[in-house]
Amino acid sequence: PRPLYIGRRWVHDDGHEVLVANWQAPAARPFYTATPAAPHGVVQRRRFRTDGRRIVDISDESLDGTAVEGASVSDFLLEELERRREGRMRDIVATIQSDQYRLITADPERALVVQGGPGTGKTAVGLHRASWLLYTHREQLRRVLVVGPNPMFMDYVSHVLPALGEEAVEQRAVSELLDGIEVGREDAADVARLKADTRLRDVVHRAVELSVQPAPEELVLRADGVFVSVKEGEVATLLEAALSTGVALGIARERFRMSVLRRFYERYGDLLGPMALRSFEDVERALRRGGFLTRWLDRVLPQPRAEKLVARLLTSPSALAESAEGVLDRDEQRLLLRDRSRRLSELRWSEHDLPLLDEARALLEGPPRVYGHVIVDEAQDLSPMQLLTISRRAVDGSLTILGDVAQATGPVVYRRWQELERYLPEKAEVSVEELRHAYRVPAEIMALALPLLERIAPDVEPPLAYRRGGEA
Repeated sequence: PRPLYIGRRWVHDDGHEVLVANWQAPAARPFYTATPAAPHGVVQRRRFRTDGRRIVDISDESLDGTAVEGASVSDFLLEELERRREGRMRDIVATIQSDQYRLITADPERALVVQGGPGTGKTAVGLHRASWLLYTHREQLRRVLVVGPNPMFMDYVSHVLPALGEEAVEQRAVSELLDGIEVGREDAADVARLKADTRLRDVVHRAVELSVQPAPEELVLRADGVFVSVKEGEVATLLEAALSTGVALGIARERFRMSVLRRFYERYGDLLGPMALRSFEDVERALRRGGFLTRWLDRVLPQPRAEKLVARLLTSPSALAESAEGVLDRDEQRLLLRDRSRRLSELRWSEHDLPLLDEARALLEGPPRVYGHVIVDEAQDLSPMQLLTISRRAVDGSLTILGDVAQATGPVVYRRWQELERYLPEKAEVSVEELRHAYRVPAEIMALALPLLERIAPDVEPPLAYRRGGEA
């Protein structure tokens, strides 16, 4: 009975009547999906352009076949595309196209791969998808992680989600995924290719196994006039039970510590009977006094630091040879090695060292923080090891992967998206969708570039340029 206004946020009047509906709401869907062939009840679609609080332009689009009078008939989208780019990316709430909207609002349960050529709006789709997912599935997803190719790119897109009122999204470059680790060096191309190889996972796993050698010994302490102990054989049994569960070493070590403490407290009670007046917490404090329990734990089940373990792999020929035996040949081992730093703090990490560190941290400390959904842009440039790092952060394989295999410049070049599936979570159901309309790249430039596509990525459909340039 009256027009429905769509905007970035909800607006209500004093009587709580809706004046403007949020663009993410189901009520807004027809604005983005209506066509003359399938109008979804929409007669006319109008867009406003504003300068502050002043309306400077109106663009009307008829969906019922009748002419529209009294309004500008300029193509709003083309005018938006002609505007000069600024220092930061803007949201596209007013110009989301139906093919983009379909992907923005796709089911988050699967791993969605969005293949799109230059200028098809992949990045905008990914950012608006993050906002839409949290609006529609906030209780299920909680938080979303957006991963981009480098810090400069992330700075360029960083203002889109705050402009949409979304704060439950973490935005990081792929080089910023690991807390406490800064990238300060660049690998040569052949070194980057080797570190991209998933065989490096086996090397890290072997290094962890070699660095953790359980050594059971008796735990004994004088308490209330008697010596209370857990015998070496019991310690060995508790060790085996903790390590056999397959969890990360840090988690297994904590379980082992608690098992030993409980056994020690039982012995204390058995020895003193009614005279055992201390609580479990009192006994634990007595064992921890002066670092006694920690030193004992470090002897029985040492826990190396991930950074130190990976640094040793990259700087010690003997450590690398032992861990890489049967996995990497001698030439590959020489390629990985670099000069040893005097102190660990002086070692500079590369972007392709991070997956090795992440693998070691997962084995030693436990899995990283996970997110309800992970969106990764320019994914065609990610190495298999980087994809594993990202997959580790996605709950149940809930991912959106954006990119263009025809623009790949990473250490590993993929010819089709299906090649990435083996590096995604096992639970991920992967579907590949294409964005065909290139809204920003002029037809003249696209025509010049397209002959290369058949050589680079023959399975990719050529983008369709939406506009023409001003000059030949």
